[in-house]
Amino acid sequence: MRVTIITSWATDIIGGSGTAVFFNAFHEGLRAQGYEVDLITPNFDTSDYVDATLRRFLFNADLHHDPRIQQADVLIGFDYDGYGLDPAARPPLIASAHAVFGDVYQWEHEPFKTMVRAQAFFDQVNMERADQVTAGSRYAQSRISALYGIAADKIRVIPHGMARPAWMDEAALPPSPKDHPVILAVGKMYPRKRLDVLLRAVPFLRETFPNIEVRIVGTGLEWENLHQLTDELAINASITWLAHLENPQDFAREWRQADVFCHPSSQESFGFVYLEAMMLGKPIVAVRSGAAPEVLEDAALLVEPENPPVLAEAITRFLKDSSLRQRYGERGKLRAPRFTVEDMIKGYAEVIDRVCGARRG
Repeated sequence: MRVTIITSWATDIIGGSGTAVFFNAFHEGLRAQGYEVDLITPNFDTSDYVDATLRRFLFNADLHHDPRIQQADVLIGFDYDGYGLDPAARPPLIASAHAVFGDVYQWEHEPFKTMVRAQAFFDQVNMERADQVTAGSRYAQSRISALYGIAADKIRVIPHGMARPAWMDEAALPPSPKDHPVILAVGKMYPRKRLDVLLRAVPFLRETFPNIEVRIVGTGLEWENLHQLTDELAINASITWLAHLENPQDFAREWRQADVFCHPSSQESFGFVYLEAMMLGKPIVAVRSGAAPEVLEDAALLVEPENPPVLAEAITRFLKDSSLRQRYGERGKLRAPRFTVEDMIKGYAEVIDRVCGARRG
């Protein structure tokens, strides 16, 4: 069976973040199960978000000219990719939801907010026209249903899976000695990731740990705003900005040396970074929002979102109690194997069989 995957978002980890992690595991997993896979992936430069969004719209407007569309037995479009294809003339389409732009919209500011709103419109169009919608979490399913009016039974929840990256072997080695506590944050600097909340928690943390260090891996739209906030809070001595680490050994070192992983994001439709932290047995502080509660369950300290003092209190609990850190790290290691690529591909295989069978019928 020939499966054609369509995504106009970046497929490299630097540009595409969690969606790119999914994409790479997904197409490799389908091939491993015997599917013939075509990839329609223009890979626009995403550094200019507005320009990249407009290019994605133009790509979708011309997509029907691509011969690989009609050669496919089934199409899988990420988010709104595929919205311009005529449902009566194309093969069956599965809309695989990742960003849920209608949900992201509330966190954005201009000019990006207008771009997100436009993408939310086409998100809804694509999911209405699709033969099936898939989502990585019950949270994403509920938001798609509430925001786009898609019937819940049309949205199949298939939790994402992630193969263990090679760099994790080095990250799992014992840490080097250090004389101060280290908090690690990893992720794209989008407003919804709420790195500002972590920065605002630092003055509270410094009351107990004057030499605490927060090391931040990632870049994104909020880079300048977050640096400005760091200046305003006068916490530059406590923050290390690492941007993107291209060398896997450098990335592994950051995980190895971290005492606590903190991800205060208020909106995740899944959250691959949670899996990374759980696989490595890191104590995790996250917020009770988005998909975090269902992905992490009891493998993290979950706190009220948008609350720097409460976030600082949870981090402090871990830093003061090594046995608590160990206990939560073990919980993460036990939970992480529930999210496998094999189970993810099995779920998609069932959806592929169903939509193709329904079309033939």
